[in-house]
Amino acid sequence: YDPYCLGTKEDISLRIYLVVDLDDPFNSLEAYNYFHPSLQFILVLAFHIMPRKDEAQKSTAQAGSAVSNETILAAVNSHKDDLSKVYTLVDTLKKSLEGRLDSIEARLTTLQTEHSEVRHRLDDIDSALTSTDARVSALESSCSELAAANGLLKKKVDDLEGRSRRQNIRIVGLREGVEGARPAEFVSKCISELLGQDSFPKPVKIDRAHRALRPKPLPNERPRIIIARVHNDRDVMNILRLSRQQAPLMYHGQKVFIFPDYTAEVSAQRQAFNTVRKRLVEAGATCSLRFPAKLQVSLNDTVKSFTSPTDAERFANSLSHIK
Repeated sequence: YDPYCLGTKEDISLRIYLVVDLDDPFNSLEAYNYFHPSLQFILVLAFHIMPRKDEAQKSTAQAGSAVSNETILAAVNSHKDDLSKVYTLVDTLKKSLEGRLDSIEARLTTLQTEHSEVRHRLDDIDSALTSTDARVSALESSCSELAAANGLLKKKVDDLEGRSRRQNIRIVGLREGVEGARPAEFVSKCISELLGQDSFPKPVKIDRAHRALRPKPLPNERPRIIIARVHNDRDVMNILRLSRQQAPLMYHGQKVFIFPDYTAEVSAQRQAFNTVRKRLVEAGATCSLRFPAKLQVSLNDTVKSFTSPTDAERFANSLSHIK
């Protein structure tokens, strides 16, 4: 039991250590009035229970306290110079820290200003991106509409061009200059000679005729084709049918071929089937091209149609595999 403390080691609910003046404990404890009433009661009870120090003990304690204070003061005075150095060092560090803190504060102010500028710029960029995104979306939508309209117009133009060429024929193999100064009259007579007078009792009416619009070839080069416009579309059909039936046609010892006058796009689509047509004919199939570019294949009482050369190639490969 400690006579100067309230509480025991065996107390497990509450342990309070208070150093008090037993002669006048309530004046030495300024916080007494702030204690809970139950704690005040315990303090009063402890005051009456704890033994008093006699005057001798009190004098001895005061003397020991005085000696202790003198010893502390002597120790402090002996280290006065060291403490002064410490104070000086602390003051120096304080000034250095203040200078560095001022520098850091200035830098932070600059960084805050730059950060504010960057934030404003980012806001402007975000606004510009939002506006640009809206404009790009509108342009994409407009571009899609224009692409669809362009595709439709292209089909119409191709159709119109094809219709304008419907009554044209192409004559391949006639040497340069044989048509003379009047190519339309020459083509009319040439058709009768090539296909027979019986097929055309009357001369075929040709509206106009001319060579292909490219530079005149050298004597050892292939001659340009002749493009002729036939006045009557029925005559066009007869000319093309008879030229296929009587192929190859001969004119003064030269092979001559007559073809329809297709557009460049249709001609390219039809030429893409040339290789596979040759393979299918070698395999025993009968092939024909429908307008504009549709390959029709007849084999073993079976008729197949292809609009893509790739599909026709697969069919030809399957025939080779079967063989």
